[in-house]
Amino acid sequence: MMKLIDYPAAIAERERLLLRTDQHIRRLQDIVNRIVAEIDTEIAFDSELKNDAQRKAKRLELMSSPEYRKAVTNLQMAHDERAEIEIDLSLLRNQFSVIKLQMREAIATRELQVVDAA
Repeated sequence: MMKLIDYPAAIAERERLLLRTDQHIRRLQDIVNRIVAEIDTEIAFDSELKNDAQRKAKRLELMSSPEYRKAVTNLQMAHDERAEIEIDLSLLRNQFSVIKLQMREAIATRELQVVDAA
């Protein structure tokens, strides 16, 4: 179990990890957005696609490419990792709060003991 004094640094470290994960998510989202833009551009300039149904079918076909699937999977995994970090950060903050409350309770108990002894 950590000491009270260790919690602020541990919380800050988790917050830094959360920031790095958010930055990673933004980079992955940019990759997905770029791929989607390339797909949309390819569809827009494909003169063989005569109607909306054909364009939708082509879009689904292009979105099943390994590059797109990998980018989306990486993005989903990064979001899951972020959620886990948020859970850990919340746990640290809650543990810190509990320890502070326990310390306050101990101080109040001692003060009452001093008053009762007098």
